[in-house]
Amino acid sequence: MSTPPDDIDRLLEQAAGHYYSAPAEALRGADDALARLGDDAPPARRARALMTRGCALACLGRHADSLATLQQALEIAPPGAGRLRTQLLRAHAMAYDELGALDASLHWGVQAVDAARAEDDPALLADAVLTVAVARSRSGDREAGLQHNREVLAIYESINDEHGCLQALNNIGIDCKNLGRHDEAVQFLQRALALALQRQDGGGAAVVACNLGEPLWRLGRVAEARAAMLDAIERTSNSGYPSAEVHARTVLGELLHAEGESVAAQAELERALAIAIRGGSRNPAARCHKALAALHKAAGRFEQALQHHEAFHAADKAQFNEDSDRKLRALQVQFDLARARHDAQTARLEAAALAEQTRTDALTGLANRRHLDEHLAAEFARAHRLGHALALAMADVDDFKQINDRFGHGTGDAVLRAVAALLRQHCRAIDVVARYGGEEFCIVFLEADGAHAARACEAMRAAVASHDWAALQPGLAVTLSIGLADPAGLDGPQALLAAADARLYVAKRGGKNRVVSA
Repeated sequence: MSTPPDDIDRLLEQAAGHYYSAPAEALRGADDALARLGDDAPPARRARALMTRGCALACLGRHADSLATLQQALEIAPPGAGRLRTQLLRAHAMAYDELGALDASLHWGVQAVDAARAEDDPALLADAVLTVAVARSRSGDREAGLQHNREVLAIYESINDEHGCLQALNNIGIDCKNLGRHDEAVQFLQRALALALQRQDGGGAAVVACNLGEPLWRLGRVAEARAAMLDAIERTSNSGYPSAEVHARTVLGELLHAEGESVAAQAELERALAIAIRGGSRNPAARCHKALAALHKAAGRFEQALQHHEAFHAADKAQFNEDSDRKLRALQVQFDLARARHDAQTARLEAAALAEQTRTDALTGLANRRHLDEHLAAEFARAHRLGHALALAMADVDDFKQINDRFGHGTGDAVLRAVAALLRQHCRAIDVVARYGGEEFCIVFLEADGAHAARACEAMRAAVASHDWAALQPGLAVTLSIGLADPAGLDGPQALLAAADARLYVAKRGGKNRVVSA
């Protein structure tokens, strides 16, 4: 017995809340939800569970597994589930971002935006545009990232989403700072800080305060910058944001050194370096080493300056190598996924071709006996259930053995192929023409009464009789006998076949080259 849907939804919501703080726990929750889903679970719910699992795997650094899981979720998500499909597109973008494949992240993010615009859901659209903004900014296109973040802010403001506004204001401030537009950066970051304090969001205030100090300093507002950095250090150290604390202490150290307070500057930079090394953050550690090298050089401590200078280059090189490895891993993952998709598609096509072969007559290209039996059974049941018209014709090439004996089996095969083509030409697209065996053919007339089927059969008979067979072999003539039946009073498809076969026998006994119906 499957778990109630509400319980599954709660499991998935809890898992989604731990993507970044406890991804292993999020993965366990998603796997638990998947295990509890019954075989009859709606595809949308299973796709959502797979999406949760894929996102958790991305945060754990299991990129190939993450993307394969998200692709599986997208394949089973119902076409009409627009919101879910948009979330899945965005999840792909975020997974590629975690992998470092920014081009792919942007590609999926743009798809998510297009899908979100069709849903008339502002919050969904804002989340999608935010994904594109992050990809643009991280790939170096900061101006485009800034414009997208402005769009995100406008959407969040229109729906009074304060958390979203805080995130967008902070992102805009960072973009402006990176573009050297420090006045604008300060304006947006101060708005963000005020909103975080108003919402009593300590973590948000810590992150924003950390970003605020540097543009204030670049504008020459040293006292405000120092106050912002001290505030950021206090908030980050108490809120558990080590990377933000490293940044705040590094900027404060650089500021203090610029202001001639070398002892205090050294203390802040060494503290920042220790936190960065403990957390394995190479880029922040490299910046600390560089700042300490400059500080010791200015103080005439050249040996220490050289040590930090060499450490800076070592950290910078290690980060470069790590970034290069990350890009190679991203390419490898993308290649492996593309190959897996290609292999899966090839397997599907081969399976479809094999299935088609098992239902197609090799000589004539018509449906074979197996296909006929399956199709006739289904149509007989449908006609009986809904009262729809149905007719079945059985046709036989007259004196076919004599054709083989006189002209050879090669000519006999050519006759069968030509007869098959003529039968197909004089049927509607919805009718099924099959080779029943040897020189016998069956035609299933769907939604057709006896009069229509009789006219069609007569047209087939005449077409075969009047065909230019001499072009195939001089002296060759071919005719067709046909028996026609309908389901009235019959108890199954086999009885219908038997009735058509009996009328075919009457046509043969009556002189051949004729149609016999009820």
